[in-house]
Amino acid sequence: MAKIKFDVMKKSLKIIFVLLGAFLLKSCLLDDNVTDFGKGPIVVEFAKKETSQNFLKDDSGKIYDYKIQVQYFGGNNEPLKEPVKLTVEVSDLSTAKEGVEFSIPNKEVVIPAGSSVGEFMVKVNSAQLDSENPKKMVLQIVNSSQTVSNNKKTTGVVLQAICPSDLAGDYVYLNGNEREVTIKSTGEGTYSVSADNAFRGKYSFEIIDVCGKLKVTGGFLKDNHGIALSGHGNVDETTGNITIHYTADGYFENREMILKKK
Repeated sequence: MAKIKFDVMKKSLKIIFVLLGAFLLKSCLLDDNVTDFGKGPIVVEFAKKETSQNFLKDDSGKIYDYKIQVQYFGGNNEPLKEPVKLTVEVSDLSTAKEGVEFSIPNKEVVIPAGSSVGEFMVKVNSAQLDSENPKKMVLQIVNSSQTVSNNKKTTGVVLQAICPSDLAGDYVYLNGNEREVTIKSTGEGTYSVSADNAFRGKYSFEIIDVCGKLKVTGGFLKDNHGIALSGHGNVDETTGNITIHYTADGYFENREMILKKK
């Protein structure tokens, strides 16, 4: 009887040791898979991968100062106590040429200590820009005192020339719902139109004026409801009337909207 009890106890101990071993092994494996997000590398990158910038082209031949932002993330998610250095160069993918459409006074960029964001200056020569055929400036980070991002190690900026533009004011639609609207300037050659001539609700949309040729660039319906917006138009040099062919995906396509200034 004592022998039977001893055998049962022995088997129970074996089971306990097996279970304990399995638990410890699993714990070790789990520990190996844990990622410590507070001790990763410092990764340097451009703030924007792609963008477009308008530059007024007139008889002055103005040289514009255009700032490009760089940043880093990682580590313990706090700014470093020492500066981060990086070098930028012009990519072979750039259709805008250094020394023609633009120049970079200093390609050695420093993100100051205590900050995770820095910037450098690009000089843009408006006299060399073509509104009909805008060139893209593509820059790349070639080295850094920290790790360079694979995702945003390059940035592309379309250098868009625009002509003097003055479309802001109060208008009325000559067709559609014939409502009154306001066009407000939001930047150099960019505007917000307070409503279209189709929907009952007043849904604003944005346009850009490139030397009398208009393009719809977005608006309330896209930002708030995910409805794709597009369109093109022109300004009549004689009457000043604005004609826009407007598309709201799923609702209408190339809808004609004619605006007359009040």
